[in-house]
Amino acid sequence: MFGAYAIEPPEIPEYGPAPAPTLEELPGSAGVGTGGLSDASDDEELPGAASDGADEEPAVDGLGLGVYVPLEDTTPLRGFYDALRKLDRGEDEDGKVRVLIYGGSHTEADVYTTYLRSYLQHRFGDGGLGFVSLVRTNRWYGQFALAVESSKGWMTEHAQRSKARDDGYYGLLGASVYTTKVHEYGRVTPRERAPTTDGKTTYELLFLRQPRGGSFSVTVGEQRVGTVDTRGKKYEAGYFSVTRDKGPELVEVRPKWKSSSKSKSSAKSSAKSSKRARSTGEIRLFGMVVENENDGVVVDTLGISGTRAANHLKWDEPMWTDQVKRRDPALYILAYGVNEASDTDVPISHYRETLKATLERFKRAAPEASCLLIGPSDYHRKSADGEFRPVPRTQQIRDTQREVAAELGCGFWDTIAFMGGVGAMDVWANAEPQLGKADHIHMTKRGYLRIGMGLTDAIMDGYDHGEFADEGDAPAGDSTDAKVDANVDAGDGANADDEASASAASADERP
Repeated sequence: MFGAYAIEPPEIPEYGPAPAPTLEELPGSAGVGTGGLSDASDDEELPGAASDGADEEPAVDGLGLGVYVPLEDTTPLRGFYDALRKLDRGEDEDGKVRVLIYGGSHTEADVYTTYLRSYLQHRFGDGGLGFVSLVRTNRWYGQFALAVESSKGWMTEHAQRSKARDDGYYGLLGASVYTTKVHEYGRVTPRERAPTTDGKTTYELLFLRQPRGGSFSVTVGEQRVGTVDTRGKKYEAGYFSVTRDKGPELVEVRPKWKSSSKSKSSAKSSAKSSKRARSTGEIRLFGMVVENENDGVVVDTLGISGTRAANHLKWDEPMWTDQVKRRDPALYILAYGVNEASDTDVPISHYRETLKATLERFKRAAPEASCLLIGPSDYHRKSADGEFRPVPRTQQIRDTQREVAAELGCGFWDTIAFMGGVGAMDVWANAEPQLGKADHIHMTKRGYLRIGMGLTDAIMDGYDHGEFADEGDAPAGDSTDAKVDANVDAGDGANADDEASASAASADERP
């Protein structure tokens, strides 16, 4: 009965004035609430923060928004379901089921991804926090469970940035950070709400090995655990791992200058030495993966504000593939489309071809993994009369994604349909509590969390109904007992967009 929603979204229902319940009352997967969400009063940290764009009209009940929309075909997720069942039976080879989620600013915010991560880990085990950048890729970067700090001497490069080198050495995330200065640092600190383990935690750092590369020190907790020399005969992915008791702990990296073994007696030599001490060979980092020794699910949030699916085609494929294979995902998800909807100079036929080429890269890198496309959310722009209206190209992008997904064997989830259909963003932006930002592009934390609930429902519906299960297999855990405590509070858990919101962003780096 719900499949029709993905083709002809239902009319947006009318609601009366909203009461003041908390989001705990909002149903999550299998009717479970979030486990706690205080007022998201700090949503100014997210892109499109200004709230004065919302009309003063009778409020729609934001807690009632969102329509159940299933995946249009669960067959592409058969491998993912099988992996979960093996994990539940203790038959998974390394005890981990990994999910890679790529996207733009919606994904980088790490809110809907946090709900999916929390839900899967409560049902199937907590395998760790997954991927995080060691340095802020933009000034708002951070993750729900991990705070990221860094000095100002790092430069971020990714394919959407016009000033980035076009060598494609961007790593698993698709964004690298580099410096040649020794006084810089990158620091990842667990937030108080980060889940902990009494067992062991492994931290694997990803970096570029290159000729004339520099060195950096690694500190975990209060102990310096090693120095990494990134020099190599050729350009390739490098890895450095350390395993510690309990965790997660603070991880800090600092470029390191190696002094010469030769004595420097003259003043001239001392001056040169002093200058060299302020610089080093280039350190280029791709990020870090945090996993514990427990069997369970790991979800990697791999969002970069302002990016498009076609950016993947500019990444060095062998290097990226090496890192994807190392992650060994059971499922990869691509959540792009809003930025492409603004690219009116790009024919839809060209968009179709680049999307297919991007998915074919994934299939070469992870041929056994399941594939899912998340369609763009409803996207509005302010017209000449000052009113926000839907961007028609968004629907073309959505329809193209649906067709390409079916052609290449990927699942598809229709975010616009989930929101209530074309035009729903205006309702979300004017709801009480507010689910959409005043810019009519981004969501509030509550809005992203709601999307996470709908997406999780859609992904797990086929699993919970035993699709593709062998006789005698039962769904792991009771979905009604999967207490999800996402704890998306009014603090600093969600992240903002890139250097500017859509109204002020540069043409090559829109959010």
